[in-house]
Amino acid sequence: MSSKKPQFSKKKRLTIFAAITIIGISFAYYNAEVNSGYHHVKIWNFDSYQNGTVPQGFSELSTDQKPLWVIKSDSSAPSKPNVLEKISINDTADYHLQLIPDSPNVDTENVTMSFKIVSGDHAKSAGMILRFVDDKHYFVLMADSAQNRLSLCKDTPEFLICNYDKSVTITPGEWHTMQALVSSQGIAAFLDGQLIIRANDHNYQSGEVGMWTKKDTGAYFDDFKIEY
Repeated sequence: MSSKKPQFSKKKRLTIFAAITIIGISFAYYNAEVNSGYHHVKIWNFDSYQNGTVPQGFSELSTDQKPLWVIKSDSSAPSKPNVLEKISINDTADYHLQLIPDSPNVDTENVTMSFKIVSGDHAKSAGMILRFVDDKHYFVLMADSAQNRLSLCKDTPEFLICNYDKSVTITPGEWHTMQALVSSQGIAAFLDGQLIIRANDHNYQSGEVGMWTKKDTGAYFDDFKIEY
Protein backbone atom coordinates (compact mmCIF):
# COMPACT_ATOMS: atom_id res chain seq x y z
CA MET A 1 0.00 0.00 0.00
CA SER A 2 1.56 3.25 -1.08
CA SER A 3 1.36 6.39 0.98
CA LYS A 4 1.73 9.98 -0.13
CA LYS A 5 4.76 11.95 0.99
CA PRO A 6 3.92 14.86 3.26
CA GLN A 7 3.56 18.08 1.29
CA PHE A 8 4.92 21.36 2.62
CA SER A 9 2.96 24.54 2.07
CA LYS A 10 4.60 27.32 0.05
CA LYS A 11 4.93 29.41 3.21
CA LYS A 12 6.62 26.59 5.07
CA ARG A 13 8.98 25.89 2.17
CA LEU A 14 9.99 29.57 2.09
CA THR A 15 10.56 29.52 5.86
CA ILE A 16 12.80 26.46 5.57
CA PHE A 17 14.71 28.04 2.66
CA ALA A 18 15.24 31.25 4.62
CA ALA A 19 16.52 29.32 7.62
CA ILE A 20 18.97 27.36 5.45
CA THR A 21 20.14 30.59 3.80
CA ILE A 22 20.76 32.26 7.18
CA ILE A 23 22.72 29.23 8.38
CA GLY A 24 24.78 29.30 5.17
CA ILE A 25 25.56 33.02 5.50
CA SER A 26 26.45 32.64 9.19
CA PHE A 27 28.75 29.73 8.35
CA ALA A 28 30.43 31.75 5.62
CA TYR A 29 31.07 34.63 8.04
CA TYR A 30 32.37 32.18 10.62
CA ASN A 31 34.87 30.86 8.09
CA ALA A 32 35.91 34.41 7.19
CA GLU A 33 36.33 35.38 10.84
CA VAL A 34 38.03 32.27 12.21
CA ASN A 35 39.65 30.42 9.32
CA SER A 36 40.72 33.33 7.16
CA GLY A 37 44.36 32.29 6.98
CA TYR A 38 45.77 35.83 6.66
CA HIS A 39 49.44 35.76 5.71
CA HIS A 40 50.25 39.47 5.30
CA VAL A 41 49.89 42.54 7.53
CA LYS A 42 50.29 46.23 6.69
CA ILE A 43 50.02 48.99 9.33
CA TRP A 44 50.03 52.78 9.05
CA ASN A 45 50.31 54.67 12.37
CA PHE A 46 51.70 57.90 10.81
CA ASP A 47 54.28 58.35 13.58
CA SER A 48 57.32 58.41 11.29
CA TYR A 49 56.12 61.52 9.44
CA GLN A 50 56.70 65.15 10.37
CA ASN A 51 53.82 67.18 11.80
CA GLY A 52 52.06 69.31 9.18
CA THR A 53 53.32 67.37 6.17
CA VAL A 54 51.51 65.33 3.55
CA PRO A 55 52.78 61.72 3.68
CA GLN A 56 54.63 60.57 0.60
CA GLY A 57 52.32 58.70 -1.76
CA PHE A 58 49.13 59.87 -0.08
CA SER A 59 48.60 63.06 -2.09
CA GLU A 60 48.47 61.06 -5.33
CA LEU A 61 45.77 58.81 -3.89
CA SER A 62 43.36 61.51 -2.71
CA THR A 63 40.31 62.69 -4.63
CA ASP A 64 40.89 66.24 -3.36
CA GLN A 65 42.55 68.93 -5.45
CA LYS A 66 44.17 70.50 -2.38
CA PRO A 67 46.27 68.64 0.22
CA LEU A 68 43.49 68.19 2.79
CA TRP A 69 44.96 65.04 4.40
CA VAL A 70 47.95 66.00 6.57
CA ILE A 71 49.93 64.68 9.52
CA LYS A 72 48.95 66.17 12.89
CA SER A 73 50.39 65.65 16.36
CA ASP A 74 47.66 64.69 18.82
CA SER A 75 48.29 63.86 22.47
CA SER A 76 45.18 61.66 22.53
CA ALA A 77 46.28 59.51 19.58
CA PRO A 78 45.85 55.75 20.10
CA SER A 79 49.50 55.40 19.01
CA LYS A 80 51.37 58.61 19.78
CA PRO A 81 52.39 61.08 18.61
CA ASN A 82 50.75 61.47 15.18
CA VAL A 83 47.47 60.96 13.36
CA LEU A 84 46.31 61.60 9.80
CA GLU A 85 43.96 64.58 9.79
CA LYS A 86 41.28 65.29 7.24
CA ILE A 87 41.06 69.08 7.40
CA SER A 88 37.55 70.53 7.62
CA ILE A 89 36.84 72.81 4.66
CA ASN A 90 33.73 74.17 2.96
CA ASP A 91 33.81 73.14 -0.68
CA THR A 92 31.51 71.63 -3.28
CA ALA A 93 32.64 68.02 -2.81
CA ASP A 94 30.14 65.67 -1.19
CA TYR A 95 32.76 63.07 -0.27
CA HIS A 96 36.51 63.06 0.33
CA LEU A 97 38.48 59.88 -0.34
CA GLN A 98 42.01 58.97 0.69
CA LEU A 99 43.30 55.58 -0.41
CA ILE A 100 46.08 53.74 1.38
CA PRO A 101 49.32 53.47 -0.63
CA ASP A 102 50.11 49.93 -1.78
CA SER A 103 46.69 48.78 -0.62
CA PRO A 104 46.25 45.14 -1.66
CA ASN A 105 43.51 44.48 -4.20
CA VAL A 106 42.03 41.34 -2.63
CA ASP A 107 38.62 39.83 -1.91
CA THR A 108 39.34 38.59 1.64
CA GLU A 109 40.79 40.82 4.33
CA ASN A 110 40.47 42.16 7.87
CA VAL A 111 40.66 45.97 7.98
CA THR A 112 40.80 48.01 11.20
CA MET A 113 41.35 51.65 12.09
CA SER A 114 40.79 54.23 14.82
CA PHE A 115 38.99 57.47 14.07
CA LYS A 116 37.79 60.61 15.81
CA ILE A 117 35.28 63.09 14.37
CA VAL A 118 36.33 66.56 15.47
CA SER A 119 34.26 69.09 13.51
CA GLY A 120 31.69 69.76 10.80
CA ASP A 121 28.84 72.19 10.22
CA HIS A 122 27.14 70.40 7.32
CA ALA A 123 28.12 66.83 8.20
CA LYS A 124 29.93 64.81 10.86
CA SER A 125 30.61 61.53 9.09
CA ALA A 126 33.83 59.56 8.71
CA GLY A 127 34.45 56.08 7.44
CA MET A 128 36.45 53.28 5.90
CA ILE A 129 36.59 52.65 2.14
CA LEU A 130 36.29 48.99 1.09
CA ARG A 131 36.41 47.22 -2.28
CA PHE A 132 37.45 50.42 -4.05
CA VAL A 133 37.36 50.03 -7.84
CA ASP A 134 37.27 53.74 -8.72
CA ASP A 135 35.77 56.90 -7.22
CA LYS A 136 32.29 55.88 -8.40
CA HIS A 137 32.42 52.20 -7.45
CA TYR A 138 33.27 51.32 -3.85
CA PHE A 139 31.81 50.55 -0.43
CA VAL A 140 32.13 52.81 2.60
CA LEU A 141 31.54 51.82 6.21
CA MET A 142 30.27 55.18 7.48
CA ALA A 143 30.03 56.43 11.07
CA ASP A 144 27.65 59.38 11.39
CA SER A 145 27.95 61.11 14.77
CA ALA A 146 25.15 63.59 13.96
CA GLN A 147 22.64 60.76 13.40
CA ASN A 148 24.33 58.22 15.70
CA ARG A 149 24.33 55.45 13.14
CA LEU A 150 26.71 53.06 11.41
CA SER A 151 25.96 52.41 7.74
CA LEU A 152 27.40 50.22 5.04
CA CYS A 153 26.92 52.09 1.78
CA LYS A 154 27.64 51.33 -1.87
CA ASP A 155 28.69 54.17 -4.12
CA THR A 156 27.47 54.12 -7.72
CA PRO A 157 27.80 56.69 -10.52
CA GLU A 158 24.32 57.98 -9.59
CA PHE A 159 23.92 57.61 -5.82
CA LEU A 160 25.48 56.59 -2.54
CA ILE A 161 23.14 53.78 -1.47
CA CYS A 162 23.05 52.83 2.22
CA ASN A 163 21.22 49.50 2.46
CA TYR A 164 22.50 48.64 5.93
CA ASP A 165 21.95 51.04 8.85
CA LYS A 166 22.19 50.44 12.59
CA SER A 167 21.72 52.85 15.50
CA VAL A 168 24.92 53.25 17.54
CA THR A 169 26.56 55.85 19.75
CA ILE A 170 29.34 57.80 18.05
CA THR A 171 30.60 60.61 20.25
CA PRO A 172 32.34 63.54 18.52
CA GLY A 173 35.73 64.33 20.02
CA GLU A 174 36.27 60.74 21.18
CA TRP A 175 38.26 57.94 19.57
CA HIS A 176 36.38 54.94 18.19
CA THR A 177 37.53 51.78 16.46
CA MET A 178 36.12 50.43 13.20
CA GLN A 179 36.66 46.98 11.74
CA ALA A 180 35.52 45.24 8.55
CA LEU A 181 35.86 41.53 7.83
CA VAL A 182 35.60 41.22 4.06
CA SER A 183 35.12 37.95 2.20
CA SER A 184 33.59 36.76 -1.06
CA GLN A 185 30.35 36.22 0.88
CA GLY A 186 30.00 39.76 2.18
CA ILE A 187 31.12 42.21 4.84
CA ALA A 188 30.90 42.04 8.64
CA ALA A 189 31.24 45.47 10.30
CA PHE A 190 32.28 46.20 13.87
CA LEU A 191 32.28 49.41 15.91
CA ASP A 192 34.28 49.56 19.15
CA GLY A 193 34.62 45.79 19.13
CA GLN A 194 30.90 45.05 18.69
CA LEU A 195 29.50 43.31 15.61
CA ILE A 196 26.94 45.75 14.17
CA ILE A 197 26.29 44.82 10.52
CA ARG A 198 26.37 41.59 8.50
CA ALA A 199 25.92 42.25 4.80
CA ASN A 200 25.63 39.47 2.23
CA ASP A 201 26.66 41.62 -0.72
CA HIS A 202 28.55 40.42 -3.79
CA ASN A 203 29.05 43.77 -5.55
CA TYR A 204 32.60 44.99 -6.27
CA GLN A 205 34.14 41.67 -5.23
CA SER A 206 37.65 43.07 -4.70
CA GLY A 207 39.34 46.42 -4.41
CA GLU A 208 41.54 48.75 -2.40
CA VAL A 209 40.88 50.35 0.98
CA GLY A 210 41.21 53.78 2.54
CA MET A 211 39.59 56.56 4.55
CA TRP A 212 36.54 58.68 3.81
CA THR A 213 34.71 61.78 5.07
CA LYS A 214 31.53 63.58 4.08
CA LYS A 215 31.28 67.27 3.12
CA ASP A 216 33.03 69.51 5.71
CA THR A 217 33.69 66.81 8.31
CA GLY A 218 36.99 67.21 10.13
CA ALA A 219 38.39 63.90 11.43
CA TYR A 220 41.51 62.18 12.72
CA PHE A 221 42.61 58.66 11.73
CA ASP A 222 45.18 56.36 13.30
CA ASP A 223 46.43 52.76 13.30
CA PHE A 224 45.09 51.74 9.90
CA LYS A 225 45.76 48.00 9.60
CA ILE A 226 45.15 45.48 6.81
CA GLU A 227 45.43 41.71 7.22
CA TYR A 228 45.07 39.67 4.06
